[in-house]
Parts: sequence; C-alpha cells; structure tokens
Amino acid sequence: MADSPSQLNMKLYSKIAAALSVSGVVGQHPSALLSLHIPGLYIRPGLDAKDPETRYYVANALDAVLACSWTAVRKPGTVSEIYKSILDGKETPIVSLSPGEREKLDRANEYLFTACGEPSEAYQSYLDAQLIYFEALDNYKASAETAKNGGPPIPPERVAALAKAEGTWRNRGNKDYVDTALAIVALLEPLEPATFWKRLAEQYAKYTETVGIHNKFQFVTSNPPYELWFQELGWSDFTFDSADFNNQNRSDGVGVDADRCCSWSAPTMPPSPTFIGPFSVTAGHSGAIDVGFVSEEFSLTCRLRRIEIIRPWMDTNVFCSREWRWSPASVSFGISISSGGDIAGGVLPTGVMPVLPMTALLAKDVEIYWKSNTGVAVVGEQLRHGADLHVGPFRMSRAHIRDQHHISMPDPQLIGFVSTVLPKSPNPNPIYPWPHIERSTDTWP
Repeated sequence: MADSPSQLNMKLYSKIAAALSVSGVVGQHPSALLSLHIPGLYIRPGLDAKDPETRYYVANALDAVLACSWTAVRKPGTVSEIYKSILDGKETPIVSLSPGEREKLDRANEYLFTACGEPSEAYQSYLDAQLIYFEALDNYKASAETAKNGGPPIPPERVAALAKAEGTWRNRGNKDYVDTALAIVALLEPLEPATFWKRLAEQYAKYTETVGIHNKFQFVTSNPPYELWFQELGWSDFTFDSADFNNQNRSDGVGVDADRCCSWSAPTMPPSPTFIGPFSVTAGHSGAIDVGFVSEEFSLTCRLRRIEIIRPWMDTNVFCSREWRWSPASVSFGISISSGGDIAGGVLPTGVMPVLPMTALLAKDVEIYWKSNTGVAVVGEQLRHGADLHVGPFRMSRAHIRDQHHISMPDPQLIGFVSTVLPKSPNPNPIYPWPHIERSTDTWP
C-alpha cells in the first residue's frame, strides 16, 4: 500500500528536530521550536563578505520575523524593527545598583567583552567550542534516533566525540565561567537603566548600515561567518529510511500552527502540490503524474549545519527583562511582543514576535535512493521541464539523476531555523517603583 508524502514530511521534521535536540519532549529544551522551509531556499556561495550587497543579503536572510509554526513562515517586518521599537518606546523603573553590585557587573563585563565591545578571548573560545559541541551533539543525536528506530547502533566514535567536545567546551571553552558571567550581566545590567539603555541605543546605531542610496539595514553576522558556511568542517550527517518512516516518534512541534498561535493574518496559501512518489511538485510540472510512494523503497542522506545568528546590535536579555514597560507616549503602547509559551506543554504564544530565530539550518549533498526506476525517470522528465520539486524541506529543483535509482542535489540551501519561544514581553515587575502616570484632565490650566 502506498504511503503518504505528507506523513513523510512529518516524519522528516520529527527526526531533524530530534537530531537538533528540539523535539519539544520532556527532557529536551522546552522553549525551542524548529521551523522548516517547505521547501528550502538556495544559498549563494562565494560572495564577497565585505561587499555591502552581501552584508545586506545575509542580514535579510537572518533578520526575519517568523510565525510560531513548524513551517518557516515569514511575518511582516524584521527582528531589528521590533527591537528598535523597544529602544524608542520603553519606560524604565526608578532603580539603581549598589556599589557592590556595580563592581560585580563591571567584572563580568570585563571578562566577556573587550573595550571595543567585541567578545573577549575567553568568550570567543566559548563560542568556538560551543559550535564544535553542537556538531558532535547533532551527529550523536541523529545516530541515537536511527538506532532507536531500528537502525545500526550509535558508532562508538560519535560517543567519544561528544564526550571530548563537551569536555573541551567546559575546559578550554571556559563554559562555567562564561555562563556565570552572562547570568550576572543579565541580572544586574538592567538595574542601571540610564547606562544600560544608552549603551543599547549606541550599539544599535553602530551597526546600522546602508546599501544603495537610502536602504538602511542592521548588520547581522553569524558563527561561523558567511565566508566559512561552505567549508567542509562543521557539518553533521543525517539519514532517513523506511525504519525511520515507520518508527520515528512524532515531535511536539509538528502541527504548531501560526494561524492558531500568532497575531497575524496568514498569507494566501499556494496551490496544493502534485506528488511524484516522495517528491512534491509545486510549480512547473507538465504531463500526467501517477507514481505512488512506498517508504520501503526510499532513503535520503544529507549533511546539516547549524549557523548561530549573531546580532551585534541586540541584547536578547531585553525580551526576558522585567525592567521595562511601554511608555504611554509610545506608538507601541499596548502591543504584546510575546505572551509567553511552552511548546512541550501545548501553551502557544501570541504577539508580534513570539519566537526569536537563534540558529539557521543549512543542508547540502542531498542524496536520494528510490527503488522505482519509473519514478526516477518521471522526476528526471520534470526536472528537464523546470519543475520545482522537493522532499520535505529539501529543495530538489537543481538535482541531477545519477542513475536509475539515485538522485543528487549538492547545492547548499537554507532549510529552516531553530527559534527561542520568548517569555511574556513586556512583563514589568510590579514591585519596582515606576514613573507616575499623569491623569489627563478636562480643566485648564
């Protein structure tokens, strides 16, 4: 009996989420959500990273506001615009640090940052070791899911690589010291409002750039930076076959729907795709298509890479801070950034930006085995006619037929994001003394 390509999409999502430790199940990160592009978007390699056009291209790709959904749906506006509305429209409590707290905060900042505001040597070592750890973790988790689904056991070298990467992050990456310093900064810095918000405004202005004549944007970079996205180091392996199709546990992220949890109007949906076995054809197909999908006759391999998004003009603690509220004079007064939520607990957030993309996910070297030589021939015919095909998040419109059973698509593509589900924001702490709000009167003077 033929299987459902829609079910394949769900199973692919669930295994990718498990491999990235964002399944939304007990014991994993409850505030993270994987959103996949269906299909992915090709990324242009080899651009000049110093060219303003390239910087704008990268910023445009990484500064998007996403809907709270398991599919990556872009909302109006950008993360930088919403953040700027907070800088311009906030009101702060009447609080200050004690001399001891200020000294503690200064020590933490000096440990984390240079005088120019760049990551210190200790903090940069932390960030570099974190990337290596995530690569090892992703490889281990993907192997663990494969083993759980009835595939081969976890290779011992992946267990060893994970243990080594974790030790390196903790020791040479200064993990405990950096985590402590970051917690101190997050706790104390907002309690010196004048200094804190002045620094944030200056930081935002510092990273405002222009491309063309009037097109301003906020510079967004990443770890690794764009020029290193395509190097061989840093990719993890991902496999999917019939055992995964039959046994993969459903992720709690499956079915999270922007229409149910976000305050926005969904765009017009594209027409339903035509299916060629496991392939969805969304545009450009020609001729009659009647090839079923049987999971036992299909497998997919590819390489995945995390791209950690760095917004040097942003302090993400602002979205968690209880030391600000909207000023009554602000045009944003009354707007909810996020109501807070918990994907694992089924609590879906509302607001103009309920999730904050923190990690972009790239894929390359997609290899598909399909036993149906008739199906592969039909795919080849559709590719020659310029059809846009995909399998789950993997866009295959540039694929080539290697032989009667194998289809290859080596080009790198952006297939999704891992986002943090934001807590309630704004969420001012009522125990702080706040500026008195003058009541309007109908009497003059």
